[in-house]
Amino acid sequence: MSKYKVEEFTEKDAEELSELMKEVWPKALEYPEEWRKKRTLSREQVIEEMRKGYHYFGVRLDGKIVGFYKLSIVGDACFGEHQTIHPTYRGRGLASAMYEQLIQYAKQKGCKRVFVNILTSQIASIKCVNKFGFKKKGEPYEQAKGMLVQMYEKEV
Repeated sequence: MSKYKVEEFTEKDAEELSELMKEVWPKALEYPEEWRKKRTLSREQVIEEMRKGYHYFGVRLDGKIVGFYKLSIVGDACFGEHQTIHPTYRGRGLASAMYEQLIQYAKQKGCKRVFVNILTSQIASIKCVNKFGFKKKGEPYEQAKGMLVQMYEKEV
């Protein structure tokens, strides 16, 4: 069990979520510029996504959001994406805490499967999904121009 508490964020957290994205995504040079811009959402865009059914979950330390991901449910499947962790807090187990919570949430909601996409070059993320029993689904594909990802699936 993780030492971090993963909580669900609400519209009142949208500004802080947006600020974290503005801090992290422009510097995430392993992603194409177009994708980094797409992942840097405004407060209004976060609220719009929440109202469309996306759930934002993450970790707050010392009163501030230091990492999050978003989740959507389609049919009997749960999709986790957009994981964002402040650089100062990387390597501390936040991603693992969020994956653990993603799997538990999917089970609670009656989902049968969880899906995530991982850049084929992100070794730490690949180790993390493997640790939680995710398996490759299909072949790597270009999710955006110049961005090769592998989809991973876990039955829950």
